Formats: sequence, C-alpha cells, structure tokens
Amino acid sequence: MAWMAALSIPSVLYGQATGSFSGTVTDKSGSVVAGATVKAISEGTGASRESKTDDNGHYLIPLLPVANYTLRVEFTGFQSVERRAVRLQVDEQRELDFTLSPAAVASQVEVSATEVAVETTNPSLGQRWPPAGRFLCRSAAPVLTRPIGFSTAWTTMN
Repeated sequence: MAWMAALSIPSVLYGQATGSFSGTVTDKSGSVVAGATVKAISEGTGASRESKTDDNGHYLIPLLPVANYTLRVEFTGFQSVERRAVRLQVDEQRELDFTLSPAAVASQVEVSATEVAVETTNPSLGQRWPPAGRFLCRSAAPVLTRPIGFSTAWTTMN
C-alpha cells in the first residue's frame, strides 16, 4: 500500500517539474503513420527521449523536464520533420501533430558495355563497300548518257 501512496503523490512534491508531448503522425493524404519514431531532444542539455507511434498514429512522450525541445519525426520512405524551440511548461500535456511528406525518389541507372576488338590490319576479314566495279545505284533499265560537246553520240551505262 505504501507504494500506491508514493505513486499518487504529485511530482511537484519531489521537486521535479515535468510535462509531456503527445499527438498524431499522418501522411499528406491524412492516413495515420504507424511505427514512426518521435524524438524529443532537450535544446539545453542534448538529452533525448523517443517514442514510436501506435497503430492509430498516436505517440506519447511523458515525464519530460521543463525545457525547450526539438521534436523530430522519422519514418522510412518519408522526409523527416522537425520542430525547434518548443517550450514545455510545468504539468503541460502539449499536443503536437505532424504530417510527413514522401521522400524524394532517387534512381541511378548504370550502363556498361564491353569493348569489341576490330581488326584493322587484315582487309580479308571484311568487305569493301561498294564492291569494286559496281555502282551504288543500279537500275534495271540502261542509263543513256550524252557526252558533253557531242550532239549525236549516245552511250549506255550499266
């Protein structure tokens, strides 16, 4: 019974003035984020306490000394959110809600190829184009040409 009485004595009698942070963490669409880490960091001492959000996106960090805090919320796949210089007063139950934005997606594509050896000293491995003695454009009908300066001579070319 003595321990029950000790629990019911206000913390002020012990000389410790405390407060708490609580709230809900959601994403941009308004859906709750379960499992997010909420951390309260004392700006004066650097001491920190953290909590995880429950299935309803709610968190509670109780029994914090009166001080200025930075609250940081982190969750995989989302950008972390931070609020600085949040003053916690004696016996204050401060409620702060957070909204997380999706993290930027970065993708990297790496292309690799192997070098192909080209034989440049032996012409028999390849073909010459166009083949010797052939024209690039070849028509089915003979092409009539007239030499410059002659008016009556006609020749054909294949």
